[in-house]
Amino acid sequence: MDNNIRTMELIGVDEWSRPVYKCIETGQLWKDITCGGSRPDLYSCQNNFDGEPDCPIKNDLEIHFKTKYQEEPNSFKYAMLDRMKGQCDYYLSYGNRNKKHLACDTEQEHIDAMKRRWNSFPDDKKPEWLTYEQILDYEKAMI
Repeated sequence: MDNNIRTMELIGVDEWSRPVYKCIETGQLWKDITCGGSRPDLYSCQNNFDGEPDCPIKNDLEIHFKTKYQEEPNSFKYAMLDRMKGQCDYYLSYGNRNKKHLACDTEQEHIDAMKRRWNSFPDDKKPEWLTYEQILDYEKAMI
């Protein structure tokens, strides 16, 4: 075994969206502080999945990734649709039906934008937490 090679295997993502890797050779846990950037920057985390990153990995080590973090390509679209859903909920409750709480200028534009975003997902990637029928329900309640 070459003492200067470390092989990292992805074991999950922490609550701060930092990929967590386990070194196959040593069993030590490492966090990528770039949150899945193209060039991971690994820091130790007291060998605790939820621990804070503290010390960088040594520069003289050659790092290989058995598995590497890849962000869901639709994550931004999911986040925006979820935000728009939350705006509808607020508009219909504590927002007192004030359209200033919506992302778009009018209620109809907001609903139309939600429909377009929902339809932009492939069939096997449609959000499970929001159906098209629920968007239609928001439309009935808001317009």
